Amino acid sequence: MKDAIEQWCQSYTAAFSNYYAEGIGAHWMFPAVILSGGRSLTFRDAEHFNKNTANLLSFYKAQDVSAARRRLVEHLELGGGAVSIRVADDMISSKGDVIVSWTASYVLQKRPEGLRAVLAVADGELEAWAARGTPLGAK
Repeated sequence: MKDAIEQWCQSYTAAFSNYYAEGIGAHWMFPAVILSGGRSLTFRDAEHFNKNTANLLSFYKAQDVSAARRRLVEHLELGGGAVSIRVADDMISSKGDVIVSWTASYVLQKRPEGLRAVLAVADGELEAWAARGTPLGAK
């Protein structure tokens, strides 16, 4: 299972680094939930998710993020093909510097087409950007 998780992480960050919203969305199954800033954001379908992701990618582009790096910190198999993971993410500038870093958590489910996320906890992302003085979503 760890190899499949590592592959999911690498594929996810490759899509992110290429600013490919639909590619990021392909790593999810719907409806999907993202917990962030005390809110529960529910995405009913890929179109809804991809529109939000495109907005997020615009923010990252404005912050000079040219690549993402993700490292698997830990995972816990929950049964029934579900696994909980915690990852460490770095956002890399066009000069190769780390702009911000955070940890995030996901619940993934094994599907015939591979692992797909159903839930993410993204508080670390908001906190990292706020600490930098650039709140997520502000331009």
